Amino acid sequence: MAVPGYPAPPGAVAEWLTLADGVNLRTARWILPPSETHGTVVLIQGRTEFVEKYFEVVGELLARGLSVITFDWRGQGLSTRVFPETLKGHVADFSEFDADLAAVMNKIVHEHGTKPYHALAHSMGGNVLLRYLHDNPHEFERAVLTAPMLAIKTAPYPEWVARSLAVCSAAAGGRNAFVFGGAAQSPLKLTFETNGVTSDVRRFERFMSCLKAEPKLALGAPTFGWLEAAFRSMHLVASEDFAQAIETPVLLIGAAHDQIVVPGADLALVKRIKRGMYVMLKAEHEIMMESDEIRRAFWACFDPFVGLTNSAYRTAPKASSTAA
Repeated sequence: MAVPGYPAPPGAVAEWLTLADGVNLRTARWILPPSETHGTVVLIQGRTEFVEKYFEVVGELLARGLSVITFDWRGQGLSTRVFPETLKGHVADFSEFDADLAAVMNKIVHEHGTKPYHALAHSMGGNVLLRYLHDNPHEFERAVLTAPMLAIKTAPYPEWVARSLAVCSAAAGGRNAFVFGGAAQSPLKLTFETNGVTSDVRRFERFMSCLKAEPKLALGAPTFGWLEAAFRSMHLVASEDFAQAIETPVLLIGAAHDQIVVPGADLALVKRIKRGMYVMLKAEHEIMMESDEIRRAFWACFDPFVGLTNSAYRTAPKASSTAA
């Protein structure tokens, strides 16, 4: 979508991908010539996110000689929404997200991407990626997860109360209803002072400009069905046997000031992964949408982990920072 002052990096190819269940996924790819690329990054978004939000990140990956493939999950962005009330964030089970990612890998990445494949996933996307890594141990060369959704903050309720409410509400026929208070939330009325995911006002305003330019991109609160499915998936990926079966080298980057997920769950998981590393940055939840200093620290972690050096960049990146 055209966003004033925030154009897509050149070379984008957008394509609809129709799944067996009739869902249409919006995909986007930036493929460099084989002679100019060091591989392909599959950029896996979090809940409520969409392709346009990551234009800056896409440009930075392209500058590093990495092709990029990304997509909107079902139920968000411009992909098929579940309900006529399009602001509801819903999924019956995270296996539906598994199907989304698998389809993108099979139909887009395998056909257009250049190996090695790397994954860069945020929040909910990190949760789904871990499921994929478990089932496909040799697909990705490296995987980087920012603030992965392993345990969510449920204040004012304790976690066990929130999970019980989700299970009971879903069982009582409220699976498709907004979580408590969700119906009153409007993503178009979000303010910087209450956003809770980034301390960078410029990038927050850029995100809001995307929603104002195309309100169809907006997504509101989740349903009890989504929440119950999320609790089940978080319990699965955090289990010891599950994590130990992941063979792919994984870098988890946590956010010290995260208001959405519990940072400590990152460390607990990485202790169980065979080839895991952990870094915590002084950031809010959306690390890649944070201040320049924090983002430099992010890239200073990302680059060596995927085997990049300054000589690999097609254009010179900003100076790295050790702030963490």
